[in-house]
Amino acid sequence: MKTSKRNSNFELLRIITMLLIVFHHSIVHGLLVNSTALGQGNPVTPQIWGTVFVGQMVAMFGKVAVAIFVMISGYFLVNSKSSGKKSLKKVLFLTAQVYFYSVIIYLVAAHFKWINPKDLGTLQQAFLPLFYNTNWFATEYLMLYLIYPYLNVALHNINQRQHRNLILILIVTFTVVPTIFPNFGNYGSYGLLVVFILYYVIGAYIRLYNLKNEKKIGGILAISSVLLLVIVIYCNDYLGKISNNQHYYINSLNIVQQYSFIIVLIAIGIILFFKHIDLGQNRVINTIAATTFGIYLIHDNPIMEQAIWMKWLNMPSLLTPNVGHLLSVIVVVCPLIFIVCSLIDYIRIKIFNGIAFVSSKLKNK
Repeated sequence: MKTSKRNSNFELLRIITMLLIVFHHSIVHGLLVNSTALGQGNPVTPQIWGTVFVGQMVAMFGKVAVAIFVMISGYFLVNSKSSGKKSLKKVLFLTAQVYFYSVIIYLVAAHFKWINPKDLGTLQQAFLPLFYNTNWFATEYLMLYLIYPYLNVALHNINQRQHRNLILILIVTFTVVPTIFPNFGNYGSYGLLVVFILYYVIGAYIRLYNLKNEKKIGGILAISSVLLLVIVIYCNDYLGKISNNQHYYINSLNIVQQYSFIIVLIAIGIILFFKHIDLGQNRVINTIAATTFGIYLIHDNPIMEQAIWMKWLNMPSLLTPNVGHLLSVIVVVCPLIFIVCSLIDYIRIKIFNGIAFVSSKLKNK
């Protein structure tokens, strides 16, 4: 897959969002993986509430990043002339990428004894990653890619008011209501697909219809929504500390889920802001951005997830009153993981492009 010649404002945003996702995973798959703050069994004690709060601040931007990532897809794909056939071809390419990393990581892990190669469950996950939802984002994104040409037909055959009303209906049903009533938001995996469709429809709206003062509005919306989220999480965590009631920490979890209304507002604000940043076409930015999906597939693979956050870094051991220790580790480690995974995927892109080139030459002969 060749690097797309796009203006680099959104490509830079892709890079930032994937880095935020790496930071997010350091918390949810590492620091707080056994904590009540993430709905698990071990209670959060008053001594470590500050570290939990900081961890939640870092983690919340991962959900924002997912929303942005899909909105960018809606922004670029809504005017795509791709047919269902071309969409299927792209899905097959992305699927090949998912299987490539899943199998390679399994083989490497088996060779170095990171896993038990005789474990049937691990083997099934590695060779059937989409069926076992090994990478939930990849699964939902591929499903979205299958249907986006049909979404485009619908979006191009409604007017701006109808498009806006569709967004409002989806936002109320799949973000506002679940944020207020968390139990109502248990839609399962199909609910996540609808949320992805919401993100896509929002990204498409931003592309199709220009609003007044978008950059200013976007900046204000993003900053005010972030501040609101910080205040709400802080209040819940502080109440959890002084009352020693774990339910407050779980409340913090509920407002930073993928369906959170505030998460959607932050993502919309950031998209509107970046839409009006002119970086031209920066080759370095675009090249790095092309590796972002690969970065996700590598570092969030279940085998690598356990190896990185639990075995090598032992992130739960950082759940102490020493917040500075936590921050010093993740500020160094997360960008390093991003860089290493990006370099790996850059090599994978070169290999895939080489295979495609040779295949094309043989076909022409």
